[in-house]
Order: sequence, then structure tokens, then C-alpha cells
Amino acid sequence: MTLLIEVMERPLDPGYAEAAARRRAAAAAGTLRRRTPATWVAVVVLALALGVTTAAASHQLRVPQPSVTEARTVLERQITARNAQVATLSASAEQLSREIVDLQRSALETQDPGLLDTIRRDSLRNGTDAVHGPGLVVSLTDGGGGLVGEPDPNSLVRDADLQTVVNALWDAGAEAISIDDQRLTSKSSIRNAGLAVLVNLVPLPGPTYVVRAVGDADAMQTAVARSGLPAYLEVLGSTYGIRSSTVTQSGLELPGAGAQPLQYAQPVGSEP
Repeated sequence: MTLLIEVMERPLDPGYAEAAARRRAAAAAGTLRRRTPATWVAVVVLALALGVTTAAASHQLRVPQPSVTEARTVLERQITARNAQVATLSASAEQLSREIVDLQRSALETQDPGLLDTIRRDSLRNGTDAVHGPGLVVSLTDGGGGLVGEPDPNSLVRDADLQTVVNALWDAGAEAISIDDQRLTSKSSIRNAGLAVLVNLVPLPGPTYVVRAVGDADAMQTAVARSGLPAYLEVLGSTYGIRSSTVTQSGLELPGAGAQPLQYAQPVGSEP
């Protein structure tokens, strides 16, 4: 209450009140110094100088520095060159893998057909070879939230969303799964790096992510319908605007992941 009374009775700060009183006394005595035209001109010139300096400094901060632009250009060129190099090496690795498979098949067809059949079954299970057959396709598309050029992170498909879809398909009986053109194996990873989704450490372009699963299409569709995946996809759509679809396909082709190197392995039944 004391503070409220003080504000109501003395709204002006004592220092301001004292300065105003001195000014009134000087004006009454005729000793108040008024600004001359030269003073006003100096004030205007000073204000213009300060404005020009501020504008120049702001413009200098906004304009990209030549060194920064040059460094950005160099980085862009290096990224393009490295991507091209990775693509070339990946194609070479795939070609060599196919040659190894052909040589292995030609060597075992006559010497040990049983071992060749085992290798084929293992290749299908571990994702080394490409597969084809009927299956289920689940698509997720980013929502349209956010400003132009600045997507809302909440409206983007995340790694957890794709992991949920993939796990539901495995539980439904899928025999092989891929996301876009990345085949999933026991060593695959689905994760985010910033706003980008990485599968097998390869960034996916988006905004639509297609999960393909080979297996009994009707059985998988029934199992997925009975799981919690439809409710999860409905929440993504109603809350974040992420669109989804689930359809069956009579013929799907999933790429192979190539040879999967093992860090730790030992023959079955041997001592550790």
C-alpha cells in the first residue's frame, strides 16, 4: 500500500521534478539558455552521421564476405566430388560382388550343391541378394506445416516413425524390407541427422518415404490391421499432418545390400 500511495501522490521521479523546477525558475528569471541555430544544425548533422554509420555497418554485416563465399563454394565442390566418388565406388563394389557370386555359384554347382543352396537361403535372410515377390507397401509423406522454405520439424517424418513401421512389418511376417532403395539387414540403422533421415548411413531425399516388405501380402495386411500401427499412423496424420498409405502389391523387387562384413564370427559349435 505504501508503494501504491507513493505512486499516486508523487508520480514524477524526484530527480525529474527538481530538473523541471530549475528550468521553470531559469525561464522566469530570463536566464534560460536557448539552443542557437548553429546548435540545431550540429545536432542534425550528428544525427545524420550516426544514421549513415549505422546503415553502413548493418549493410556490411549482411553482405557475405568474399572469404566466406569462397569457403562455401569450396565446400560445395568438395561435397559434390565426394558424392560422385562414393557413387562410383558403390557401383564398383556392387559389380565385384556380383562377380564373386557368379564365381561362387559356378564353383559350387558341381562340387557342393547343398552348400550352394544353404548360401542362397542365408543370402535371402541376411539381405545380401535382391528378392522379388508379393508384399506390402507403406508410404509416409512429410506434412506441410511451417513457413515457406522453413518446414516445421514436427511435421517431418522422423526415424522413430520409420522404425515403428518397420518393426510392425517384421512382426507381421515380412521376409525382407527396404526403405526407398536401402535394404534392411541385421546391421542396418534408421536414424536422424538434423532434419534428414539416414538409413544405412545414406540420407534419404524425402519428402515421401516408401517402406516395401516382401512376404505373404494378405497375412501381413491382416496382422498390420490388428497391430497398433494404424492408430499410430492416424495420430501422425491428425496431429502433425503426416500423410500415410498402406497398399498390397503382387510384385515387389527389393535390392540386395551386398556383402555384409562380420567383425566377430566363429564356426557354430566351436569354443569361444
